Amino acid sequence: MLANNPVKTTASPGKVFRDVYSTLLLIFSTVLVMGVIFDENTKLATELHPAAAFFILWVGLIWLSMVEGGQAALVGLPPVDMELYEHSHPVSHKIMKVVNTGDNLDRYLMGRQFLVLALVFVENLAGHPEEEELWGLPDWLIKMMLGSGL
Repeated sequence: MLANNPVKTTASPGKVFRDVYSTLLLIFSTVLVMGVIFDENTKLATELHPAAAFFILWVGLIWLSMVEGGQAALVGLPPVDMELYEHSHPVSHKIMKVVNTGDNLDRYLMGRQFLVLALVFVENLAGHPEEEELWGLPDWLIKMMLGSGL
């Protein structure tokens, strides 16, 4: 159905600028955090090993993204008629039959919140700098990127 009617999209210059700027900022932030880890300037990198902190951080981030994506799907699908995707997405249909039974969704959301707290705590141990100094970068940049707590 969609193959017969291709959608043509054009990105505005503002959207292109935003996307490029956001991507560059994400890459720069990732390089800074990896630098902090491999300079042994985080709690886990100091107490264990920088490689352990690196893997713990990335496993935690990937796990957190799956937890958040699953939550978005489980909260977004209940209003949709389950018969619409019964044959096209049978696994999703089976999962939603369980989720929509009783208070399973509420229980999942409560447990998910505790998991998110635990993951963010571990990610903080792996990636938050103990000392705010890296590669001789200017203080204002270090304060903005590493000292703001964002």
